[in-house]
Amino acid sequence: MRRAQPEAFHLPAPDGFRFCVAWQPPAGVVRRGAVVHVPAFAEEMNKSRRMVALQARAWAEQGWTVLVPDLRGCGDSAGDSGDASWDDWLEDVRRAFDWTRAQGNGPVWLWGLRHGALLATAAAMRFGLACGLYLWQPVANGKQHLQQFLRLQSMAHVVGKAKDERAPGPDQILQAGGLVEIAGYRLSPALAEGMRAATLTLPPTARSLCWLQLGPGDDAGPTPAAERLSRACEEAGRGFMFERIATPSFWQTQEIEVSEALTVAGCRLLAMESAEALCP
Repeated sequence: MRRAQPEAFHLPAPDGFRFCVAWQPPAGVVRRGAVVHVPAFAEEMNKSRRMVALQARAWAEQGWTVLVPDLRGCGDSAGDSGDASWDDWLEDVRRAFDWTRAQGNGPVWLWGLRHGALLATAAAMRFGLACGLYLWQPVANGKQHLQQFLRLQSMAHVVGKAKDERAPGPDQILQAGGLVEIAGYRLSPALAEGMRAATLTLPPTARSLCWLQLGPGDDAGPTPAAERLSRACEEAGRGFMFERIATPSFWQTQEIEVSEALTVAGCRLLAMESAEALCP
């Protein structure tokens, strides 16, 4: 069988375009549906690109059309990171979902990585997207994730010049309506506000949810957030899968890391969800 090859293109947007990479099933492979990647935040997105590409190719060769977009102000898309708002990124997820759904019949999955899980569930909630949710090491609390990112500035001061104690902190600057730049990423108040308010919630239109807990150990059970979503799925009559997979923390390691076990699990888990069960 021929290997799936990536195709880069610009998806039109009101402010210009979103850079996207599409992975299509090779000729002769039966099409199962589609997957839209919703990326992690800031440097976690860049650290994960290799792993995302490997999973996208593996799914394409299994029959899935996979779209990997750069959101507004990220990667090779139009705009500066400081221009992006939470609403902009939700619109980008909707735009990617609509493009992917137009490619053919079959279920569509939103594949959220870390902070991307918050975006995926929020976009499905806001726009009523009928989809499955496939989440890698999801962030359950946006406010906590934002605070961890803002602390990078304090850590930089520890290893760099002494901090001026009279200078406002990044959270104060954002609250006052200013931009902050941390680790080379510009963050707007509009994006920070959306992140603070975001929590991982089951959208009414989600047909199934798969939570993959990733990291060096494989013996831990579901997190409290995963257990909460499991109960929500049960009450709503939705499918829920949880699996712990031992992997490097590729989204934050200094060197680029990959996990063959993760791509194998991804192909197995999506194959378990039949197109008939998830189709409208």
